[in-house]
Amino acid sequence: MLNAMVTALEQLIDVQQQLINCADNKKAALIERNVDSLNGVTKEEKKLVKQLEQAEQGRMAVMESVAQDSAAAGFQSFLDQVPGGQARQKIESQLKTLQELTAELQAKNKINDRLLKDSMSFVQHMIDQITRSQQQQFNYQSPMGQAGQKSQTGNRGFFDTKA
Repeated sequence: MLNAMVTALEQLIDVQQQLINCADNKKAALIERNVDSLNGVTKEEKKLVKQLEQAEQGRMAVMESVAQDSAAAGFQSFLDQVPGGQARQKIESQLKTLQELTAELQAKNKINDRLLKDSMSFVQHMIDQITRSQQQQFNYQSPMGQAGQKSQTGNRGFFDTKA
């Protein structure tokens, strides 16, 4: 039973480390504004989240089987029942590692969230600049054309004049 718990925690730690690497790759893609790389990282992240859910379900299944064997209601009560040997130290060490990895992943996700918001703000600013500049006239008009009539090209925007 203890070996199953150790294995389940090792799987969780492994997936968390992969998610941290994925978060680093996402940060690089956001900084470089590389959309293709960001799409690939996001797909990989989705796969890893599914693996994490499966590993967590495995851990929960081990906990349920332990709870049926004893009166352990939670993980702490399970840990209290484990004899104070190498297995207990290993599980405690894995829990501490898992908590540290989770905190690190949360910090990286906050940074990536901020980078993503900044990128979206930049894109919105650029869209605003482009749409605002479409309202301006980029075509030459003679001073006589301004007095009475609009020329045929007067209503064309920036993108129309490029074509």
